Amino acid sequence: MVEEMEWRMAPAMKPVPFLADPPQVSSLQMLLPPEYSHLAGIGEISSIHNGIVVIYAHRYYLLYDASNNHLTAIPPLPDSLCSPTFLPLGRTAVVVTDGDDDDDYILADIVTSSTTGLPAAKLFVWSPSSSEWAETPPVRLPLPPHLCGPTYFFHIDTAFSFGGSTICWVDLLKGILICDDISSPEGPELVFVPLPHCHDVHGKPRHCFSPNEHRSIGCVSGAIKFVALIGYGEEASCPENEVKLKTWALSPDFKHWKEETTLTVGDIWASESFNEIGLPHVMPISPILSVNEDGIMYAVLNDILQEPIPDHVNEFGQVLGDRLVAKANYMIRLDILQNKVLSFTKISQHGELRWLTPYLIATDFSAYLQDHTV
Repeated sequence: MVEEMEWRMAPAMKPVPFLADPPQVSSLQMLLPPEYSHLAGIGEISSIHNGIVVIYAHRYYLLYDASNNHLTAIPPLPDSLCSPTFLPLGRTAVVVTDGDDDDDYILADIVTSSTTGLPAAKLFVWSPSSSEWAETPPVRLPLPPHLCGPTYFFHIDTAFSFGGSTICWVDLLKGILICDDISSPEGPELVFVPLPHCHDVHGKPRHCFSPNEHRSIGCVSGAIKFVALIGYGEEASCPENEVKLKTWALSPDFKHWKEETTLTVGDIWASESFNEIGLPHVMPISPILSVNEDGIMYAVLNDILQEPIPDHVNEFGQVLGDRLVAKANYMIRLDILQNKVLSFTKISQHGELRWLTPYLIATDFSAYLQDHTV
């Protein structure tokens, strides 16, 4: 099986971080032994906590510790291979601090069943000291009925830790599942917090909305903050220049959202700094807030052309189709309080279409990176 091959090859993999100064994008690559080169591309980052990167590799997990450049392979959840009754909810694996020492951590994951209604959830924790998964007492998902099927199921797009021990599992279209203390002797307790601007999917398949393309959430300077492009990718869409970029902050008691900033895309295009640089007037996608600079946001600008496919005509000389051609891709660093582009970079030497749907994570990962030559 592919999963077993992934497990066997993990000890031989070499993590290679490529770090860049913002707004350039950093990355983490894995060098594979030649005999496993056919598995290239397997794996995706689930979450990052301090210097720990959680990577999914099918049902297995890889933990990369930047402080010692070490890669740990973690087995799948109990029974998930021989009796796959668990229903994954998305990018769910997250690392949280264990106890008072920031260097001690546990890996947590959440799964449920395929039943509708308010299903039971199973939470699992793994720690370096035990090297085994442990199941917590069962809990019920405190979700509204309309997020439990049959037309829509809560799906976790991103997960992160907050304040050390609090876990946030986020459906970027609907809301947050918050677990305040997964190691509590009484068992974990979950609460659901709706997002300030929920996305009505109108019965359409969820993948049609690409939530990471127009909204994100994370911990910013000690607070949970949410950013969204309102009017983009929605049923009631509006002209691009009227799309609103909004940010909100969640109250410390997790009960209220406070709107903090509002800009229209037209405001951004009209700013002096934007036009001095000569950036294209295109939609800023994949907005992400800086984790340690309040009011600073990063976004991708894709300069894309739609042109006829060469030599693709019928007998009457009519063009039968168009194609997208990427001219350039930019990452901007924007002060959303002053509506000012602070810096920008081309994130590809030549235009690439892959930046139309990027999956980006804001992190202070490099602060924990071991000083070594790569």
